[in-house]
Amino acid sequence: MFSPKYEGEGIGSAPAPCMSGMEYHPSVRYPPGVSNRSQISAVPPPPLRDGLVKQWMLKPGIDFFNHGSFGALPRAVFDAQNAWRLRLEAEPIELIGRRCEDLVREAKKPVGEWLGMNESDFGLVTNATEGVNAALQSLSLAPGDELLATSHVYNAVRQAMRHTARRAGAEYCEVKIPLPLRSPGGITETVLGALTSRTRVLVIDHVTSPTGLVFPVEQIIAGCMNRKNPVDVLVDGAHVPGMLPLNVGKLGAAYYAANLHKWVCAPKGSAFLWVRPDLQPAVHPAVISHHLGEGFSREFGWQGTRDLSSWFTIPRAMEFMAELGWERVMDHNHRMAAWAHRMLVERWKVEPISPLDGSMLGSTATVRLPDPLDGMDAAQSAALQQRLYSEFGIEVPLVWNEGWTLRVSCQVYNTAAQYERLAEVIETIARTSAKG
Repeated sequence: MFSPKYEGEGIGSAPAPCMSGMEYHPSVRYPPGVSNRSQISAVPPPPLRDGLVKQWMLKPGIDFFNHGSFGALPRAVFDAQNAWRLRLEAEPIELIGRRCEDLVREAKKPVGEWLGMNESDFGLVTNATEGVNAALQSLSLAPGDELLATSHVYNAVRQAMRHTARRAGAEYCEVKIPLPLRSPGGITETVLGALTSRTRVLVIDHVTSPTGLVFPVEQIIAGCMNRKNPVDVLVDGAHVPGMLPLNVGKLGAAYYAANLHKWVCAPKGSAFLWVRPDLQPAVHPAVISHHLGEGFSREFGWQGTRDLSSWFTIPRAMEFMAELGWERVMDHNHRMAAWAHRMLVERWKVEPISPLDGSMLGSTATVRLPDPLDGMDAAQSAALQQRLYSEFGIEVPLVWNEGWTLRVSCQVYNTAAQYERLAEVIETIARTSAKG
């Protein structure tokens, strides 16, 4: 089947060798008058504040449902990054040559405190995929060893795993997790059942890119570590900071890579890689530079000349979102995703890929497109996505997930009316296409 070349690359798009045959959600406080999960998805949440979209730099007139791809920058964070750029250009030697390591530590400090990471246990990188690559490059694999992922793996990570395995004469394997999913328990059972005596590392998504589903990583990690021969787990947490409560140090993973430019709203190029202390001596940045062999934190503190303004602006982005209230932001976005998911499924009369109560969702939701749009070919899908943007002012990814789906992200600047308009536009296009 067609494998879409897109950030939200989907399930089943790239067959791999070794294919083998959730109530769950981070603590959600029910608002007044709401006593159970089904009520969470029954109505949209009220706005946190009126006119919040004006604080972002998004193009007016565009309904932007793709925060999950590259994030979106608040104007205050954009201004803060520009201020750093000016300072770096005014004093390049003082700030880059002499004070870089100290400034990087200052940028890391609030991130570590917020996400449960010691400053010495994580390094800043450009994106989660870069962090995953650094971890994979540290592995000492032998012929016959296996790297395992699921069919929901982000395609860039899939390719990195294939490359790593191929160079060592090892094998890249995927365990298929078919849709729809009814609960997280089945995911845990399927993943743990795919481990073999040859499995060296499991790479698991915390929130999957193609579907936006929350995977039960805590249970999966525990199952991997409780085996007679424990299996290290590399968690791709690209979408998690700012979407779900997170304490990296308590998860028990071997490696955790995540983005800060998505739901934390930091500048593009802001991400981190956390590594369990006993594994740090083998892990190096993707770019080897002056401090090789001087310790994990020091190596990641200097990775050659680059635009450091993204990293130095991370604290301002965290401050901006904290002013809205992190718990309120996460709760609002989750409730909007749960409601939008149910609303779109019911209006389009399609089978949901996860429970309608939103129990397996964070701040994104993926819905099957109605007939006949679900049967498009690759060219038709690309044309539809461009048409949605150019003709209707809608930016939303179309993703292949055993059929064509649409993935909506829910950030505080989105409104319920936007999702209702999206439903109407897709209904109109589907009716016109059916008449053909």
